[in-house]
Amino acid sequence: MSTVMTELKIRAMKPRDKEAVVAIENDVFSDPWPDFAFDRKNNDPNHKFIVAQSDKKIVGYAAYFVDLGEARLTNIAVASDCRRKSIAKSLLNYILDSVKKADCRFIFLDVRPTNKAAIDLYRKYGFEDAYIRPGYYDNPREDAIVMMKSLEN
Repeated sequence: MSTVMTELKIRAMKPRDKEAVVAIENDVFSDPWPDFAFDRKNNDPNHKFIVAQSDKKIVGYAAYFVDLGEARLTNIAVASDCRRKSIAKSLLNYILDSVKKADCRFIFLDVRPTNKAAIDLYRKYGFEDAYIRPGYYDNPREDAIVMMKSLEN
């Protein structure tokens, strides 16, 4: 079933959004973060959570970390029934704008080699493969491709 969306709003995650974000996390990832991780990371001033909202429904979220002139995209996910509507692009654009304003020089991320859709998206945004992190993911066990993008023009 495809969800018809109206205007998409990207904003900071609020405590009341956690249940919807955890539901998306559990639906999308085979090795999801436990829900307490959202509390712990959300209390870290360097870790930022954003949500994509349409018609009062959370349809996606992303998390990123900013420290010492670098950024790391830690999670990005879109509800299964809302895919292919440019939500991930909207979240990524918001993050890239935010980390540039924070004077970050680079942004990094980890991605499963089997996640071709994500890799294609990141490459369209200028991310390049940096190195492999062996055995990074569980369920299933898999390496991570570490990708990076320079934010300096």
